[in-house]
Amino acid sequence: MFMKYIFLIAILIKSSLGLAALVSSIPSTYNEIGIPNSHLVTNNIIRGMAPRNHQDLEDLVELNVQKYLLFKIDTNGEIAKEITALIELGISPKNILHLPFPWKDITDFKPVCEMTIEALNMLSLAERNNHKLFLHCTVGEDRTGYIAGLFKLYNNANNESIDEIFASELCDKGFEAGNPKKIFHVAQKVRDNLTPAFLGMSELIIANRGKKLTKNLCKKLVIPKVDFKKYSCKQSKLI
Repeated sequence: MFMKYIFLIAILIKSSLGLAALVSSIPSTYNEIGIPNSHLVTNNIIRGMAPRNHQDLEDLVELNVQKYLLFKIDTNGEIAKEITALIELGISPKNILHLPFPWKDITDFKPVCEMTIEALNMLSLAERNNHKLFLHCTVGEDRTGYIAGLFKLYNNANNESIDEIFASELCDKGFEAGNPKKIFHVAQKVRDNLTPAFLGMSELIIANRGKKLTKNLCKKLVIPKVDFKKYSCKQSKLI
């Protein structure tokens, strides 16, 4: 009986940790919407957690957000539900892009590169046309930080370096250990998979800045050996 109680307690602890991992503790710097961990990448590009309910989606539509980038794998049918809800709210399907982007267990960086370029082109088009766009993964920290950081590098509006963007757009917004509440093995997997992808894509973008990004560029992608003493996040300055 004692062992049964221990087993049940372990399950409850594991479940609570899993739930905690799905909620960002990073405070928003963009408060026009109630979605946690919301921030402006540019005046048109908004990043945040996945909308939690229909009200979150209504708030985005009322804010005149016209385009949506869903940058995550659909694990429980949540992507299909979000797309259906957005269409019911009047958003055209052509303005919704779902890319099943991974955050761990990356063995082939070619599809990662191709999805990254597809996402960057959507963000660039929205920026050029002055259209508001909302970008999210699940918690708005890792995959969202990855693509938001790369877009800032590509957009180059503030002439920021890779290191500056890694600190401000990734670590400060909860990337890997930037969120101190993130489970260690999750932060480690993000560091091992997304950090090399970010640095490799950063160099590819800089080498082709001012040119149209095409998926053919992925043939030139080089994934570097990462100096993790330099590229590991400390606790976010926003917390």
